[in-house]
Amino acid sequence: MSFPRIGAVLGIAVITVLGAASAGTAIAPDTLIQLSSPSGNIGCLATNMDGPFSLRCDVANPLYTRPPRPASCPLDYGGYGDSFTLGARGRAGWTCHGDTALRAGQSGFRTLRYGTTWSWGPFRCTMRVTGIACTNTRGFGFRLSRQQAVRTG
Repeated sequence: MSFPRIGAVLGIAVITVLGAASAGTAIAPDTLIQLSSPSGNIGCLATNMDGPFSLRCDVANPLYTRPPRPASCPLDYGGYGDSFTLGARGRAGWTCHGDTALRAGQSGFRTLRYGTTWSWGPFRCTMRVTGIACTNTRGFGFRLSRQQAVRTG
């Protein structure tokens, strides 16, 4: 799963949710949440636009060895192996992308301080100096930093 319309989505009025959505709190449709690490090395986009919940996190200049780009990712530009996408139920997958979620400091992006946990819909992410760890309600997720990218669950 990727964000094929991310360029168009970023042009739409953005609803930024600064708190956690508790069970029983209604979540507005067509929401886009933009998060960044304090260093700006990690950026995440969470959305329920076009229906299903999706979370994508990118890392800048990874130091780990990236996986080979599969034939199913035909882009000559952009990235592969520096981004995970996570849905509400399944395992995280590598994102084939020609855009970026790294937009620290830009309007609409919230900085998630180190030691802070953010929750929205089926997602829960904790930002640490060592990177970000995110899971869905089924326990699937990922850990992402410049040093490592690991699927969990």
